[in-house]
Amino acid sequence: MEGSVPQRAATLAMLRQLERKVLWLSSYMIHHANHEVDRGDGLKVGGHQASSASLVTLMTALYFHVLRPEDRVAVKPHASPVFHAIQYLLGNQSLDKLQNFRAFGGAQSYPSRTKDKADVDFSTGSVGLGIAETGFASLVQDYVHAKGWSPNWPKGRMIGIMGDAEIDEGNVHEALLEYWKHGLENCWWIIDYNRQSLDSVVSDRLFMKMAALFENLGWKVVLIKYGKLLQRAFAEPGGQRLKEWIDDCPNMVYSALVFQGGGAWRRQLEDDLAIHPDTLALLRRHDDAALARLMTNLGGHDLQAILEAFDEAPTNQPVCFIAYTIKGFGLPFQGHKDNHSGLMTKAQLGDLRSREGINQGEEWDKFAGLDVPPTEVEAFLERVPFVAKGTRRLKAEPVPIGTFPKIEAKGQVSTQAGFGRVLDEIARAAGPLADRIVTTSPDVTVSTNLGTRTCSSSAGCCRRRSGR
Repeated sequence: MEGSVPQRAATLAMLRQLERKVLWLSSYMIHHANHEVDRGDGLKVGGHQASSASLVTLMTALYFHVLRPEDRVAVKPHASPVFHAIQYLLGNQSLDKLQNFRAFGGAQSYPSRTKDKADVDFSTGSVGLGIAETGFASLVQDYVHAKGWSPNWPKGRMIGIMGDAEIDEGNVHEALLEYWKHGLENCWWIIDYNRQSLDSVVSDRLFMKMAALFENLGWKVVLIKYGKLLQRAFAEPGGQRLKEWIDDCPNMVYSALVFQGGGAWRRQLEDDLAIHPDTLALLRRHDDAALARLMTNLGGHDLQAILEAFDEAPTNQPVCFIAYTIKGFGLPFQGHKDNHSGLMTKAQLGDLRSREGINQGEEWDKFAGLDVPPTEVEAFLERVPFVAKGTRRLKAEPVPIGTFPKIEAKGQVSTQAGFGRVLDEIARAAGPLADRIVTTSPDVTVSTNLGTRTCSSSAGCCRRRSGR
């Protein structure tokens, strides 16, 4: 983070306030759609409160501090409410869209460039596809800048935010191989490693093998595992043994303890670490509430740890951030094995409302419950770098086509042959249209009749592998 020590402290303090507000708005948006909108049939529409909560801190850091206007982000599908809450605070999303979440004309279940009015960069409704788009978008950006077609708009980072279970999608593995072939550099993937998928807990051993795959394919892998509370505890007498316990703790046990709370943490730790008096003394310096805060202080929920990791990321290679998080963090069902599609009850929402200091009727207020004056929040939001140039939907000037070539043909011609001849004529005529055509074809160009055309004359070329 830039600035003096007081300036950095002030920025962190404001980001923590916005983090609270984003958690409330994203959670309440889903609650409102399921419990407060009368559709006449009593059916619930869902909305993934737990999957959203695990990304609140990371997305707060990105959108309110790290991102620049030229950056592009593919948001994890189930974190759509977090995205809409952030866009609402930034002035890019209207209140009526939030109030109609998952309804016709309202904010979409998953970010959509065609249906959402907010500043969506990539449509990510189909799991695994949105994340893969980012790398290819970065390669296209390199091509556009190499051609000199974007003199007034700098290169941005192409950023994908993904759930850990999206690694299972086959197209993700295909994309990683393609990126390596073409020298991908300007891309970040941020993995929400909450270790809970729809119907299971993700294997830690298997996931670390995926980290090795990223490294083998040229990515810098950055673990954001521990927050500052835990880092300070590890430096105390007995702290290193506590770190070893956490590192060795199975994901299923850890998630269960997160859900059960401070008393459960104390019983488990005192049983397992009974022969380590220094560690026991460290634990006893925390009451149950403080112990629960300590043991859930993972890197993906610690703004300072996140910002340090982002600041130190290299710029000459793609970066994969594995951010350890807790599914449902800050909500009553955090860590619960069945929280994927869980919804808070009205009573639980009321408890969250009280915790956040939000009165009845203030649910959609951008500043209600915050510990700083609204004028200070507004001033901070106006200075957020990401929105410095307004909305980021850019339009290119139309490419002049000129006189379209006429194709002479004798007898019947296959569509494949006709297509190839059209490309031939466009390339031969040269001009702006030919300059901007990039053909994509498998490495079976001879048998598909594109062998002489994929790289002809001025037309660009982006050939893929064979095997289809």
